[in-house]
Amino acid sequence: MTAQPFGDGNRGALLIGTGTYDHPELPELRSPEVDCTRLGALLRDPKIGAFEVQTLIDADRATLERAIGEFFDGAWGNDVRLLYLSGHGIVSRGDKLHFAIRQTDPARPAYTTISAAFIHEVMDECRARSIVVILDCCYSGLFLPGAKGNESARFEEALAGHGRVVITAGTRSQRAWEGQHLDAETPAPSLFTGMLIEGISSGAADLNGDGVVTLQELYRFACERLHQEGVIQTPRMGGEMQYDIALAKVRKPRSSRTDRTGRRNRSSSGPPARRKPEPWQTRAAFGPARQPILSDSMLVVHEPYRLHAIDLDSRQRSPLIKMWYPSSPALHGGAAYFPGKGGHLQMTDLRTGKRRASHPVAIRDDLLGISKDVLYATTQDGTLHAFAPSTLDLLWSLPSNGLTVASAPQAAAGYTLFTAAESRMPGDAETVIADHIVAISEAKMVWSYKAEAPLSHDWAVTDHGIYMTLQPKEPSSGQRIVAVNPENGQMLWSFDTKAHLTAAPVATDEALLFGDTDNRLVALDAKTGNFRWNQEKKTEGRLLTRPSISGDALFTADRAAKLVRWNLLTGRKVRAHDLLVSPDRQGSLAIFNGVVYATDARGDIHALPM
Repeated sequence: MTAQPFGDGNRGALLIGTGTYDHPELPELRSPEVDCTRLGALLRDPKIGAFEVQTLIDADRATLERAIGEFFDGAWGNDVRLLYLSGHGIVSRGDKLHFAIRQTDPARPAYTTISAAFIHEVMDECRARSIVVILDCCYSGLFLPGAKGNESARFEEALAGHGRVVITAGTRSQRAWEGQHLDAETPAPSLFTGMLIEGISSGAADLNGDGVVTLQELYRFACERLHQEGVIQTPRMGGEMQYDIALAKVRKPRSSRTDRTGRRNRSSSGPPARRKPEPWQTRAAFGPARQPILSDSMLVVHEPYRLHAIDLDSRQRSPLIKMWYPSSPALHGGAAYFPGKGGHLQMTDLRTGKRRASHPVAIRDDLLGISKDVLYATTQDGTLHAFAPSTLDLLWSLPSNGLTVASAPQAAAGYTLFTAAESRMPGDAETVIADHIVAISEAKMVWSYKAEAPLSHDWAVTDHGIYMTLQPKEPSSGQRIVAVNPENGQMLWSFDTKAHLTAAPVATDEALLFGDTDNRLVALDAKTGNFRWNQEKKTEGRLLTRPSISGDALFTADRAAKLVRWNLLTGRKVRAHDLLVSPDRQGSLAIFNGVVYATDARGDIHALPM
């Protein structure tokens, strides 16, 4: 049987992994996310799989059913559709087959799972010529350590049909085993999927040596490797194939250039060139979330009541951190700080998800901040506390004295700075109408600046300036930005914008940058408030986050799904990437070693060398 070439059709892959379960009868699985991440990276690589890959990790039922429906509905003709699932499988009392999801109740599979019948029905309507289903799932009866289930759930029989090929991890009487995890922070792929990854990545599954790994070759390779390793697990393959399906190309190893004498060229001598980082993508949150923050080599993404941490080097996900309150935590030294049960200050390790320390003081969840190695938290009575982040030892406290703290404090020019309202008002910080900037030192007020109008929540601070945005007087008017000297509270300059700001500004010692509702991108001199660029710059859509700065590079992300790099000095557009990011008015894209990290509108993290 010859392999179908990659051809002109669309190659789409939907990878679904569920390892976290709310029901106590469904043990946690650590392999599914690794399965999807590593397999997805190979399938997505244009030199290997050339698939358009969508990955869903621990998603809810509505999200999964919609994604599966849209995945098959839009395919036709020479398109290839590859559906992969890793997790627990359930057989109901009526002998119907189901895939467990996070919210699954094993006693009620009919409406708490994704049923095989649903997938079968959707696939019946699909007009694609080639459909591949790979299932690393088993029945969830009697669980042994490291096993996903007691017997294969006969998925190949339930889903097989004309023009479809279904591969399962084992027979109906075998377990599908998780990988051998090295430690708590290094989960491994499941044994079956691990063999698929090995066969594609190494090229060893190209059994006939023609440079292409086909579906049948990959299946035979996985079977043989499991047998070699002594794993009591026999994958099954069913369905109808009029031709073999090309899954991946074999990446050929680079050889050194030689001259006619057989010696290496001069260009090949010396130390190897530094490899350019490659883009990657992984699921971070369950939906729209805040932009990532880099903390102790971890990418941290916050969504209400949940905190997700991913190791920057290994791309491995740490255990999910559940929070009692919705607002964002403070981050420092590999730890997250937020109010725990009863509102008490809690420090949690980002890598293990375990609590490191706590303090009995009850704090507000919307005013936490860390600046210059000091943790600031405000209690319900308005008292501002400063803590040592490593130990949660109390450094000092400042009573409210008639002021209501309205923002997370920041440190600059040797002072602790925050916005405040003159009289105490009920409610959280979003309802407090601040009109003051306050500077304190050693729990004593040093100076206070009263603005001419209420302050918005959009402000930026450096050691040379505090940049406040006043609330607009009229809905159709612009806003005033006021710069204040952090050393003495004296106004430095003011600037009237032509339209409202779309996100908080960003400041350096030399520049202040922001975007407005008319799509202007504005750069002001931080010392004078004068324009830095000689021409007006515009983005294709309104900014969704505050701008990001790294060296002489400026990055913006807008509603037109454009992530753009600009030259900070000249305002010249350097390059652009198509990506719709998740809105985050106070947050910004994370940048490290020339790579931009962004959370998209679905909760995925993208790593983009720009």
